[in-house]
Amino acid sequence: MSAVISEELKSGIADPESIKVLATKNRNGEVHVAAKGSISLTEDGSIRYLELLESSQTNKNLTYALWFDQKVAINIITKDRRSYQIKGIPRRALVFGREFEEYYKTVVEKDPENDLAAVYFIEPVEVREESYSVRREEQRKEHPLYLHLDRVAADR
Repeated sequence: MSAVISEELKSGIADPESIKVLATKNRNGEVHVAAKGSISLTEDGSIRYLELLESSQTNKNLTYALWFDQKVAINIITKDRRSYQIKGIPRRALVFGREFEEYYKTVVEKDPENDLAAVYFIEPVEVREESYSVRREEQRKEHPLYLHLDRVAADR
C-alpha cells in the first residue's frame, strides 16, 4: 500500500534547491548512498528516478531491489533544512520504448553529454519527517524519561 506524500514534501521534491539522496543495498546487504538530483514525483504519487549511468552502483542495486522486492530509502532535505525520509519499493523500470524515449529526450536536452540508462518508479511505503525539531518533540511525547543524566541533574 502506497504512503501519502504531503503537499509540503511534494514541493520539496519538486524544488531543484532541495538535496535528494538515494540509499540502496546490494545482494550482500552493503549500503550505497548517493546524492541524486534526478528524483521527482509522478502524478500518481510514485517516485521517479532517472539513472544516467549504466554502470553505477545505484543502477545495479535498484535492479536487485526491483527483482527481489527490496526497499530503498530516499532522504529529501528542503532549502529550509527540513528533512524527510521516504522508504519505498521499486516497482517498474524502463530501459526502452516510447515512454523511455521521452525521458531520454528530456535528459539530453538538459545536457547533450547526458545518457539515460533507466527510469525507475518507486512506490513510497513509508514517509516520515526526520527534522531534528520534529523528532525531538516526538521523543518527548512518546518517551519522556529518555533524558541524558546531565539534563536530569541540571533540572534539579
